[in-house]
Amino acid sequence: MRRWVIAGAGALVLAAVGPATAADIPVAPIVKAPVAAPPPTQSWYGFYIGIHGGYGWGREAVTATPDAFYGPLLALAGLPLSAAGDPKGAIGGVQWGSNWQFDRIVLGTESDFSYSDIKSTQNLAGVVFGLPFNAAVEQRLKWLATTRVRGGVLMTDNVLLYATGGLASGRVESSTISTIGPPGSCALPGPCPAGSAQKDRYGWVAGGGIEMSEGPWQFRAEYLHYDLGTLTYNVFDPALPGSLIVNQVRFNGDIVRGAISYRFNWTPWELIFGRS
Repeated sequence: MRRWVIAGAGALVLAAVGPATAADIPVAPIVKAPVAAPPPTQSWYGFYIGIHGGYGWGREAVTATPDAFYGPLLALAGLPLSAAGDPKGAIGGVQWGSNWQFDRIVLGTESDFSYSDIKSTQNLAGVVFGLPFNAAVEQRLKWLATTRVRGGVLMTDNVLLYATGGLASGRVESSTISTIGPPGSCALPGPCPAGSAQKDRYGWVAGGGIEMSEGPWQFRAEYLHYDLGTLTYNVFDPALPGSLIVNQVRFNGDIVRGAISYRFNWTPWELIFGRS
């Protein structure tokens, strides 16, 4: 009987003390797991190819440095020593490249080839010793090619803001044809200096743009600045080879263009670096 009394007393003590003890035990705070940003739903990975078109312009003119023979003649005619400045014209061609995507970052390589009608032509006229002086000066960029790297960040899953830069090459041309005197005066030594040059030049290009992707299609608006260096050539009369005018023109300028490309789910770089 005593055992039953002791057990009952113990149960009463536990019932009285237990809730207070449990209330004194600190409750662990609830920690919410960080919510990961959802991965982009639009894939930018792969090789692409497409077409582009736009407009280009420059600022440089063809400048002349005459020698002691032609210098006074140009001064008497009141002709400027620079002409055919501010070249401009249409440009268009094809582009191809590859994208790699790392979450919100897109990296890539790109090359393109463009036919160009960026040019400037100017006709000059004056009078030297009562004789008419005429000159036609021209500069032109016939084609432009670039090989660049691209890098950008996805503003949304479908919109990429990027910068780009790399190497540029192009075919540049310039010519000057001059006549002092009436028709037939070129039979005399000196009055008909002329010269021209054509050359493949190499330089650099940089710029940026914005591109939108919808499935395998990419749509782009882009700005590029190119610099192909300086073309130099001599203007002289074959009948008077000892006297000449040295002409120079720097081929650099700016391009704005739009492009559309189709992207495949592979890239030739997989042969070297493996599948992304």
